[in-house]
Amino acid sequence: MKKLIVALLIVSSVFSLWAGGSTESVETSTGPVTIELWSSLSGTKASVFDSQVERFNSSQDEVIVNVIHQGGYNILRQKVAAAANAKNMPDMLICDYIDVAYYAQLGLLRSLEGLFSEELISDYYESMLVDLRYDGELYAIPYNRSTQGFYVNNDVLKEAGIDRVASTWNEFLEDAEKFKELGSDYYYGYAFFNQFLFDAIAYTWGAEISTPDGIVKLNSPEIVEMMTYFQKMHNDGLLLMPPALVGGFEELNGAFLSGNVATVFQTSSFAPTAEQILDCDWSFEFIPAGNGGNAITIGGGNFAICSGTSDAEVAAAVKFLEFMSSSDIVTEFFMETGNLPIRKSIMERDDVKAYLAENPSYQTMLDQLEYGKPAPSITKNIRDVFNRVNDMMSRIILNGEDPKTVLDEYTAEFQAEIDEQKSFGEFIY
Repeated sequence: MKKLIVALLIVSSVFSLWAGGSTESVETSTGPVTIELWSSLSGTKASVFDSQVERFNSSQDEVIVNVIHQGGYNILRQKVAAAANAKNMPDMLICDYIDVAYYAQLGLLRSLEGLFSEELISDYYESMLVDLRYDGELYAIPYNRSTQGFYVNNDVLKEAGIDRVASTWNEFLEDAEKFKELGSDYYYGYAFFNQFLFDAIAYTWGAEISTPDGIVKLNSPEIVEMMTYFQKMHNDGLLLMPPALVGGFEELNGAFLSGNVATVFQTSSFAPTAEQILDCDWSFEFIPAGNGGNAITIGGGNFAICSGTSDAEVAAAVKFLEFMSSSDIVTEFFMETGNLPIRKSIMERDDVKAYLAENPSYQTMLDQLEYGKPAPSITKNIRDVFNRVNDMMSRIILNGEDPKTVLDEYTAEFQAEIDEQKSFGEFIY
């Protein structure tokens, strides 16, 4: 069913390039306009994107898009930094949500205000646009977006006599204690989660993390309580520390694949891989709720136009982005990659309704969107925040250091950096 739906989308998208898009010619007197796009995509996402770009290029003769995949967000950041210094930026980027406002502040991106119809912009999920604005203007539009979630092996939960999925952190602890009765080498989940997951989990705990105007609150009572909770569950043998802090899913989560760990926090875009490698009855669930209720942030890549592009290149980029925002293309990318659908209107399509009926975990991902929150100000302002928060986590969980002491240290460190940014007028609100 899935392959048939996607095949129909591919045929349809060739004949219906963009809904409501620009029909103005962008070809110059010297021939088609060539756009160079640097991408952060890899794996299946890159393959699907390449196919979509190829169809765009072959469907018209005014614009040619050349894609250079950089292999990931960190490599792209390094390339952008070097290109900015050399004043040799590409025409477009697919960049991470936490980089959009930063690049806009540096003057590397062009504002998208007035380039697209209000009908299109209003059809994007607002929770996906909130981190793509700088100084009140939109600088990117979403493409490969994902959120946080809770993957559950329902077979081993039943084996342990657990007939529910924990919906609160109190239930999470109760079920972890029950699951441990299977034996000493069984764990309800993992004690470590990366910075992207940390943001969402802290929000569920009722924490603010940092205020919009840059007051760092990593050492708030809510986060101290949260980290003490996970540290104690690890010390009590209820949660397992992964064998490494970075790496592929199979490398880090072998105990989950074997059934010795019942749950894992992971990005929603892992779902297609889960379909391939999980030999169990699994489901994608909401992250448990705490005093802050349910909460997520929405990460992932976004299209941006670089500031050095000519008027002809901007027009060419807009034509390409209208194609990439068309209903067929958005639907195809959702079904093929597990990334979130970026436009609300595709939810009315019969093929999407059929797909969600067959894949209830994807419906759960969409149901979470109403709980979307903006990234904390430290996520947008602290450089290398991903690795630094990961180090903070490992010191508390793996090294067993006092949570309040470690959180005080990082709070002071991050606050000093933000205060310096403010003194130079560089803080991103």
